[in-house]
Amino acid sequence: MAGVRTYADSVHINLNNPAAYAGLRLTSFTVGGVHTETFASSNAGDDEYDATSIEYVSLGIPLGRKAGFGFGLIPFQSVGYTIGEVNDVRYTRFTGEGSLNRAYFAAGAKLTPELSIGGEFRYNFGQQVNRSSIALDGVEFGTRIENESDIGGVSFNFGLHYDKRLKNGNNLQGAVTFQPQSDITARNTRRLSRFVLQADLAEAIVDTDESDEQKQDLNLSSDLTIGIGYGKSRQWNLAGEYSRRGTGSQVTRSFAPDNVNYNDAASYRLGGFYIPKFNSLTSYWDRVVYRGGLRYEQTGIELSGQDISEFGISFGLGLPIGRGASFSSANIGLEYGQRGTQDAGLIKEDFFSISIGISLSDKWFQKRRYN
Repeated sequence: MAGVRTYADSVHINLNNPAAYAGLRLTSFTVGGVHTETFASSNAGDDEYDATSIEYVSLGIPLGRKAGFGFGLIPFQSVGYTIGEVNDVRYTRFTGEGSLNRAYFAAGAKLTPELSIGGEFRYNFGQQVNRSSIALDGVEFGTRIENESDIGGVSFNFGLHYDKRLKNGNNLQGAVTFQPQSDITARNTRRLSRFVLQADLAEAIVDTDESDEQKQDLNLSSDLTIGIGYGKSRQWNLAGEYSRRGTGSQVTRSFAPDNVNYNDAASYRLGGFYIPKFNSLTSYWDRVVYRGGLRYEQTGIELSGQDISEFGISFGLGLPIGRGASFSSANIGLEYGQRGTQDAGLIKEDFFSISIGISLSDKWFQKRRYN
């Protein structure tokens, strides 16, 4: 649903708003992954590449009818690129790899029957490695600089969720989430190497000099989201959101454009779902959840004076697992999007993503009536 986080119900985990755990009535386990195919175009030519990753692993557990908690793991940032060229006088190659992951514990409780509050503790960790290599014709050895950053630190997320049943039987939902700016630490190591370029363009290292580890303080930027939704329970819902993200520090890299500026980012999302008849006994497809959404993001990245934006349109199906009133489902999502521009010699990307997830919901800790 374009990433909309305003909607919450009693059987699914809302990974973005910890206040939603207060409404859980069943223990829920969910895991998901995504595969993306990207087609890039510029004035210099075209290229394509792909990536596959785990999106989330999460468990949510209700605590009576007024509270709940959950924990899990979410990879939230990755680096992966290879850029370079070879001609008669020069060989250049820039590469980067690594990711940042987030382990979290969240809890939510009801302040009133309609209003819930929640908080989330996050531990962020990961590693990024960036390399730049250059070799010149007539020079015996090439030079490679490798920057390795081991990153770790704590951050928090807070949320409010409002769910009001109106006189006409429909529901009005509202949500606010706020992630304050947090400091994390990068432990940076730099390696300077000499290499000999082989015929197959492999870099044969001759010797390496490693610098002492340096600590660097980084910032995870603040993030505020406000959303409102309207719909009928177990039948349909439509929600809109606005998010504002502050400017945070960027990890020092061996390859970074000189013409880049970072500004505050903003995103706009509209998403919803429709269920023909959630408790149908005669038609499986009447119990399927049909989802869709639109999003537009101002990424906050400015390259060569051009603001980089991103657009996406998504569709999805929630396929019930089991018969009757089972609340478990297999979820499939498709998204098409664009980011960037070919103006000023930059790159425009068209991407297609398919996401697959499993959500298993059941009642735990039932008191036995009979032994």
